[in-house]
Amino acid sequence: MKNKDYYGFPNPLASREEKLTKEYGLQYMRQMYREWENEGAGVNLMSTRNQRYKRYREYAEGMQSVDQYKELVGANGDSSYLNLNWEVVPIIPKFVDVLVGGLTNQDYSIKCTAIDPISVDKKNQDKFQTLTKMKLKDFAHEAAGLTGLPLDEEFKDLPENRDELDLFMELNYKQAVEIAMEEGIELTMYLNDWEEVKKRVIRDLITLDIGISKTGVENGKITIRYVDPVNFVSSHSSNPDFKNMEYAGEVIYITIHDLKRMAGEQFTDEEYEEIAMSVLGKHGNPAKLSLSSVNYNGYEINEYDTYKLALLDGVFKCSDKLHYEKKHNKYGGYSVNKKDSKYKAPKSPRYKREQMNTNVEMMYKGKWIVGTDFIFDYGVADNIVRPKSNLSKALMPYAVYAPNIINMNNKGMVERMIPFADQIQLAHLKIQHLISKVKPQGSAIELGAIENVGKGDGGTFTPIEVQDIYQQTGNLYYRLQMDDGTPGNPNPIQELRGGVGGALQELIAIYQYNLQMIRDVTGINEIRDASQPDKESLVGVQKMALLASNNATRWLNQAFLSITKNIAKSLALRVQDLVKYSGTYKGYVQAIGEYNMKAIEVTKDVTLADFGIMIEPLPDDEEKALLEQNIQVSIQQGELRIEDAILIRTIPNIKLANQMLILRRKQYLKEQQEMAISNAQANAQQQQMSIQAKAQADAQMKQMESQTEIQKMQAEFQLKETFAQAEHKRKLLEIEYQGSIKSDHISLAQDDSDLVRTKVK
Repeated sequence: MKNKDYYGFPNPLASREEKLTKEYGLQYMRQMYREWENEGAGVNLMSTRNQRYKRYREYAEGMQSVDQYKELVGANGDSSYLNLNWEVVPIIPKFVDVLVGGLTNQDYSIKCTAIDPISVDKKNQDKFQTLTKMKLKDFAHEAAGLTGLPLDEEFKDLPENRDELDLFMELNYKQAVEIAMEEGIELTMYLNDWEEVKKRVIRDLITLDIGISKTGVENGKITIRYVDPVNFVSSHSSNPDFKNMEYAGEVIYITIHDLKRMAGEQFTDEEYEEIAMSVLGKHGNPAKLSLSSVNYNGYEINEYDTYKLALLDGVFKCSDKLHYEKKHNKYGGYSVNKKDSKYKAPKSPRYKREQMNTNVEMMYKGKWIVGTDFIFDYGVADNIVRPKSNLSKALMPYAVYAPNIINMNNKGMVERMIPFADQIQLAHLKIQHLISKVKPQGSAIELGAIENVGKGDGGTFTPIEVQDIYQQTGNLYYRLQMDDGTPGNPNPIQELRGGVGGALQELIAIYQYNLQMIRDVTGINEIRDASQPDKESLVGVQKMALLASNNATRWLNQAFLSITKNIAKSLALRVQDLVKYSGTYKGYVQAIGEYNMKAIEVTKDVTLADFGIMIEPLPDDEEKALLEQNIQVSIQQGELRIEDAILIRTIPNIKLANQMLILRRKQYLKEQQEMAISNAQANAQQQQMSIQAKAQADAQMKQMESQTEIQKMQAEFQLKETFAQAEHKRKLLEIEYQGSIKSDHISLAQDDSDLVRTKVK
């Protein structure tokens, strides 16, 4: 296929039918590549950027070329005589590993909140119902006490007040659709080995100051994959998250064999041969076409199938005008049918017909073989991601973030370190060179003074013998006067100092200075990079230093969380589409159902809901330790219960955990105050009752004493009365007795008188 090489993008107002032609897609993708390569200003962006990225990665791995250092250490030409170890000092790799490890170990959770009107209304209704139950709680307790029946479960574990209700809704309230979506996103990330993608994206953010990932659907499954920034193509963006991208893609390098596997019969054998001819002498390919065949994994293929080529796999957005017909019928209803751009409503229809137009963002995709007129897999993109709140918008499948980008240029951590790392490497080589030139300590010997020194037996010492005696004994034999009468050297052997002198310390100082500069420009201090901390430094000072370092690199964490958030948003929408349109959703639902059995029931609700995505960093060890310290202090001061402490420790969000700590402290202090007031009232009531009881006891005592006195008086009176009665009775008896005696005397007297009378007669 041949196409005139037009410059510039094709007409964005073209009809949809025209946009679907391969000519349109070819022109668009060719211009994508041009802008990426030249940026429209004669600057070879692809070449310069790729060279920079390659250089940064070499430094990040400690694999930069050492040739740049040879001239600087005076090693012109053959450097073998220097006897130096040219291996790179791995300073930058150490700092990169520190940052990668720190960011990788930062845990976070993905929170989905349904923000569509139906879900929000349901949440408000549930909150109102909870508030109503809170108001009826006391009545429910009273009713349970009167009836003897157990308290209804719905009245148990309710918030105590409005503040606790708000916190309860934040912590515990979760709609089934929200739980299902969170589990769906988590499952998708797990199936795509997100942890490995995460590490590579983080390393790119540190090394290249840009991180990229892409979501898609392949064979009915949602995919997440890493994208190498070296190969990334995009439209100009002034935002670090590239949210206003109009096009994006990747330049990948494949063989013609790979191309045949991807394109299949979209090209003829003659066209494949033409493609092979277009890449001769490029990408390491031979300069002459070979039509012979080779054995490849057991079967014969054309030799040119091993040739490499550059392929632009890209997508771009266009605003398409869609045409519809609103056709009324005899029953008063109507139907809406899609039409092409050439459609015109009939002038005199039997029933009313209306022409309707609407603008919708559409995503087109295609694969262009760079430098040719061949394009394949072109057309409307599959599985276009659209937000539920605005279905006319189309979202790019790429999640991108470049924290420090200015005019499409960015400068990352590694680039900041390179000048100082070069100086460290140079100082390291010069230290080696200096050490290699070090001479041992020796002596300067004046031979004339120690020649022909007599032994005393007629013989003489040689100069070597004199030196040996001096070194072994410390005694020096020499001539003070020479044979010709001239004076000799009074100090024929002089010590020569060896070593490196002060040069070594100067080089070490340079090394340390540049190492400190790396720490300054990156914000990674000795505490953060695991260097030996100062033993004299207080623990609090070390913690402050670590906190300062974390703050200095927080922008890197925010950059990664931004990518993760965009990935999660895309996954949420793709899960919804998967559930709605794909037959493979059952596997997802079943997996989600392990955690949430209601997922199957809310499948339809999931597809309708609109979700807000939040990335919630989990607390680090320092934050956990501070929270635990506050908990312990509160417990020791009697401001918190043990069961409240257990609850607070289970809250993953450190902010909410602190809020719960504050709330439970206030509640417990309030309860203690109410208990103190109640106890005071009880004590006062007890005291009052005691006073009343004492007064009552005193009155009873007085009454008892009175009654006792009365009883005593009564007893005394009764006793006196008894005595009086007895005396009276005694007297009566006495009188009676005396009367009886008199009566007896009279009777006796009468008897005597009668006797006398009898005798007289």
